[in-house]
Amino acid sequence: MAEFDIQQLVLVSDATNDAENLEHLGPTMKEVYRNNKMKPFLDQLSSFIRRKEMEIEKMCNSNYQEFVQSVDRLLKVRQGTVDLKDKIHTLNTDLQRAGTELTAKKRELIESKKILENIATATETLRTCVHFLDLANRVNVQVENRKYYSALRIVDEIQVIHLRSVIQFEFARHMQDCIPILQHAIKDAVTTEMKEWLFGIRTSQKVMGKVAMDRMADRQERWRKRELRLRTSHNINSAVEAAVNEENEVDIFESEEVKLDLQPIYQCLHIYDELGQRTEFKQSYAEDRRAQAKLALSSVTSPFNLKECNTDNFKSLLHDIVGFFIVEHIIMFSTTNFRTQAQLDELCELVTNLLLRLLSDGLANCHNPDMFLKVKLLLMLYIQTMESYNYPVNKLNDLLLTLFRTYADQLESKFSTNFHKLVDEDDYMPMSVANQEQYNLVQLSFRFKEDRKAARQGFPRTLPFSKVVPHCCEDIDLFVSQFYRFVEGFTQEQNNMDELVKDSLDTLLIQHVHAVWLKKLESRELSQVAQIFINLEYFQAACSDFEQMLTSKRSTSDNTKVVLQATSLFKETRKSAETRISELVKSKIDDILELAEYEW
Repeated sequence: MAEFDIQQLVLVSDATNDAENLEHLGPTMKEVYRNNKMKPFLDQLSSFIRRKEMEIEKMCNSNYQEFVQSVDRLLKVRQGTVDLKDKIHTLNTDLQRAGTELTAKKRELIESKKILENIATATETLRTCVHFLDLANRVNVQVENRKYYSALRIVDEIQVIHLRSVIQFEFARHMQDCIPILQHAIKDAVTTEMKEWLFGIRTSQKVMGKVAMDRMADRQERWRKRELRLRTSHNINSAVEAAVNEENEVDIFESEEVKLDLQPIYQCLHIYDELGQRTEFKQSYAEDRRAQAKLALSSVTSPFNLKECNTDNFKSLLHDIVGFFIVEHIIMFSTTNFRTQAQLDELCELVTNLLLRLLSDGLANCHNPDMFLKVKLLLMLYIQTMESYNYPVNKLNDLLLTLFRTYADQLESKFSTNFHKLVDEDDYMPMSVANQEQYNLVQLSFRFKEDRKAARQGFPRTLPFSKVVPHCCEDIDLFVSQFYRFVEGFTQEQNNMDELVKDSLDTLLIQHVHAVWLKKLESRELSQVAQIFINLEYFQAACSDFEQMLTSKRSTSDNTKVVLQATSLFKETRKSAETRISELVKSKIDDILELAEYEW
């Protein structure tokens, strides 16, 4: 039984693995111990071992030589394996050492690459920052060089393009906060330059105003010559010629005398447009020009020198005003939606009101009609120049009418004094002329006819009338000429002016010639009364010449003959003088008769 168990274990051990042997060994050993067969089992086991050893020995004896060779080879392989192991160990050691160094180098290389990348990033960042700061500095440089649009473009470039790339830095965030300040600084700088330009163009605009008024004076002179030529000839091309002459005039802005650069105002407007603040600039500019216009007029303390009859200051002021509004006219038409005609008209009304007040104060104590004539000529030129640029001039036309009435009163007052003095201081003796030249001067004063006998007389020659007649006629001709010199250029209410001239002349003749002679007819000097009678005769004839002169000088196309009341009065007074002469002659005869009847 024990032998069977051992054989069974051997068979099982050959067929199964160690784990399964243990599983079979356990029950077998348990069975041996249970049956108390340990000794027989051990004996059988020892016998089995000897038998197997004998089999091994037998097997080894039969294969010894091969085994020895195999062992030798195995030893050699073992020795080679040991050497190889040593080499592998050495190689591994070297490899580990090299790997460690390589790892360290690799680690250094990685660190170096990181450093290089950081340096590149830092360099690029610094380059970006330097460029950013350079742009910021260029803003100030451009402003200093008065290149405001370039400065504004740089600020926009900083804000839109460059700021986002450096916004992580404190200085960039500070710069972001400063962008509105930079824009405001650019706006202030361009505004300051524009205001300096406004202050500096006063000389240029005064020259421009002078050129414009001089050209208007030249144009008026051409019109007068053309009208005179049309009266004397029938030139069918005159209208075409006039139009061509007007078109050939050089633009005042392109003339050599005028040097005015409008670039500052255009630049300022462009900057405000870019900032979206055009409305603010429009209001600011309008206020500045309004204040400048007021200042220009308020700075003139005395536009006239009444003592010297000098209007140079007033002329300079008008040149300044005309130039001022020509600049405004050019700016309005060279810009879009900046200045309107309504704004310019409103500003013109303001200046006109100030000018009216200045004229009123300046001429308040003026009693010289020559001064009024000078002022009128300047105002007329000013009105026509302003009107050519489409500015309102109605109030100024009304002022001219007021000046005309004042001028008429002062002219009448001036000549009334002269007439009264001439008539009152006349010697009432026939006038004597020494030569032909004096005679011709008398003929120029008024037309008179001499009989043939008198005409054949030589010189010196005695004329029938006294010297007051030609002197008064000369003054009357001057009086009427000065009236119509003032009227020249008026375009409204001409009939009233013609009537005013006639009435003024009537007043002079009636109150200061006729009245004095009428009073002197009360004299008892027969020779004086006789001379007044002769003077009245010639003066009555001269009145017809006065009426003809007024008709020819009339400023309207009305050809109705002008009739002076003085003509009929002189006729009636002449009759009174004739009656007075008769009375004096009768009185003289009575005196002679009384003297003849006296008992000596």
